[in-house]
Amino acid sequence: MATTNKLNKITRLSLLAFTSIGLVACGGDDNNDSTETVADDIIDTNPVSNVEETTYQTLQVNAADYDEWKYISLVNGSILELTDEAASASTDWHLALRRTAVKLNGGVSGPGAVAAAVADAQTEFYDSEGVANTSVFTNADADIEAEALDIDYDTSVLTFISDSYEPAMTDWYAYDFTTHKISADTSVGYLIRHADNATYSKLFIDAVSYTDITVRYTTQAADTTQFADSENTFSASFAEESTELCLDLDAGESTACTNDTVWDLRYEVNLSARAINIWTNGGVYGAGNGAVFGPTDIDTVEGYTSATIINNYDISTHYTADSSLGLFADNSWYAYNLLGEHKLWPNFRTYIIDLDSNDDASTKIAFQVSNYYSLGASGSPEIRFQELNAE
Repeated sequence: MATTNKLNKITRLSLLAFTSIGLVACGGDDNNDSTETVADDIIDTNPVSNVEETTYQTLQVNAADYDEWKYISLVNGSILELTDEAASASTDWHLALRRTAVKLNGGVSGPGAVAAAVADAQTEFYDSEGVANTSVFTNADADIEAEALDIDYDTSVLTFISDSYEPAMTDWYAYDFTTHKISADTSVGYLIRHADNATYSKLFIDAVSYTDITVRYTTQAADTTQFADSENTFSASFAEESTELCLDLDAGESTACTNDTVWDLRYEVNLSARAINIWTNGGVYGAGNGAVFGPTDIDTVEGYTSATIINNYDISTHYTADSSLGLFADNSWYAYNLLGEHKLWPNFRTYIIDLDSNDDASTKIAFQVSNYYSLGASGSPEIRFQELNAE
């Protein structure tokens, strides 16, 4: 939580309905309930009109569409009418929102040089093992947490990161610092959506090395909701001098990675680039619609009878595709399902957005996501921001 005493700059109003609405409205992370309706985009750039003095701007954004990014200028405090194609060549936007995701105009995500750092990690919202402290989340005061935007941060000690490719499938191997070899983490399993966007598997990595991989999986066929009774296992090895190996789970064999719509998993080992990854055929890495749910402990995954329905709850919208989200993927602004209601709760982390990381004197913006339901439904994040050290 913020610890400065500058809240006198932000007059509290009981009329700030978005503070309470955001934490009681229905709809969880990427739970696109078809009964929800969200007004088109807008957005009041300064909704607390009765406040005598505020130091930050606020935007409420309809980012509910799973396929559409909303591009935002932090200089103008506005949403820009940009298609993805136009945004790929534009430096007018600084960050973009889609559901819970945040990407920056820099690195692999855009032609700009925008980078970000975590200034206030809100460690008190989590225990020593990184588990969310439910009582802290549910009792947080959004007005008080806004104090953190006013802190005089020393940006010279922060680590700024541009967007890079992030695999959705993580924690599947262990590295031995003595032998410098890798081995499979057999304590976890995954649910995989295949490239065809209709077939699923529960998958386990049984063995792995720098040159080969063995996977074990059970498939849920398209247009069904139950796993088949039979289990498949196959191993595959890299071709000589190759750094990637693609697996076709439908055929149970390796396949050429140039078969963009055929492969389901791409195993990459590029030691010169320090890259050891498994990519899905979807998101930023492939032409398909593959994605991952997990990792989850192996006993739990072994017990799943469906890849789409768990405990009578449809999880099909909770799969994650490979992304290019960088800092925000590793330093999330929310916790999910704290009270068993599939809702998101903001942790009010404060990020510093550097609008031009190539220029030491560039404008830097203090930034928070303070709400996920600001327009009355999930997928409508409220962001607040101000120029760093602005008076």
